[in-house]
Amino acid sequence: MNKYTLLLLLCIALLTSCGPRKIYEKHYDIPRITWSRFDVRTFDVEIKDISASYDFYIAIRHHTEIPFKNIETKLTIYTPSGEMRMNEQKIVLRDNEGKLLGSGMGDLWDIKYLARKGLKFTEKGTCRVEISSTMSKADLPGIIQVGLIVEKGNSKR
Repeated sequence: MNKYTLLLLLCIALLTSCGPRKIYEKHYDIPRITWSRFDVRTFDVEIKDISASYDFYIAIRHHTEIPFKNIETKLTIYTPSGEMRMNEQKIVLRDNEGKLLGSGMGDLWDIKYLARKGLKFTEKGTCRVEISSTMSKADLPGIIQVGLIVEKGNSKR
């Protein structure tokens, strides 16, 4: 093994060990690019390490022409022990000048919003997570995908 290969392997090991520890990621396509407030998206996350804390992100992919500056959502978490944790989010899509936030390419824009930080669990098992729109309008045009990303936090019990 030459020194360049060894250096490359060392860099890869350092980059993967220092980055966020994603344990779950799933995205749902939204039919007709219109998210109905009655369309609740459900995710099942397996919790294996109760000594860690977990960060929950709502991932939204939307079209450039979305007619809103922000969207309102609800994140509901049902823990393996049966507890329910719920909070509402206002996800900002545009700044005060109307410029789209997040990362974009062409007509597609992605927002990754930290909805719940440092959640700890008391037992292992399946955690059910629901994400829904709480906008006053029944239909939210311009939403292409809704997703959930869960990362292991750094804090230990």
